[in-house]
Amino acid sequence: MPLGDVLRRKTIEVVVCPACGLAAPTGSTFCNHCGIRLDDPDSQPLHIVDRATGLFNDRFIRPVLEDELARAHRYGRPLGLMLVEPVGSDSPPDGQQHPDVLKVIAAAVAGSIREVDTPGVLNREPVQLLILLPDTDMSGTAHAATRILDAVNSSLLGLECRARAGIVSIHPTQRLRAGAAIEAVSRSARLGRPELLGR
Repeated sequence: MPLGDVLRRKTIEVVVCPACGLAAPTGSTFCNHCGIRLDDPDSQPLHIVDRATGLFNDRFIRPVLEDELARAHRYGRPLGLMLVEPVGSDSPPDGQQHPDVLKVIAAAVAGSIREVDTPGVLNREPVQLLILLPDTDMSGTAHAATRILDAVNSSLLGLECRARAGIVSIHPTQRLRAGAAIEAVSRSARLGRPELLGR
């Protein structure tokens, strides 16, 4: 490269976004990471993705669940839900999980679902991942849960814990809100049996 080109090159200055803390080019109006206005110190980032896992976070997965429940009811299609959470004998007494458990479970879930399925981090402490399985009846939900749980448990072998799952199939005639659906799938995980909501 000629020396003149090197001398004429401009160095790009960066500013730190006050909301997310990541670098944005100088002169930008909006942060290219979180989308907030850089000149507004009171702006809050609209994070919809959990940074540790790359999956949707709790603030986003609940509204998506509301939309999927409404769509399933409107078009007469079943909806399957799956909750994945780790259980293990080496859990610390304060209830916190090993820091890598969330990442390992998230990677296994992301690698074993269909393109139409939506995974999200429901809770970080204790770790809970929710997977939305649109257009999936009870047998399809059970089949997907077996496949996903096998992938998760095989990836957790080195961390001395296993995962359990709760599954719920929502009949299209049943009109539910997200909170009731999450409670049903949590109950399924605790009791170890699937639930069918609506007939």
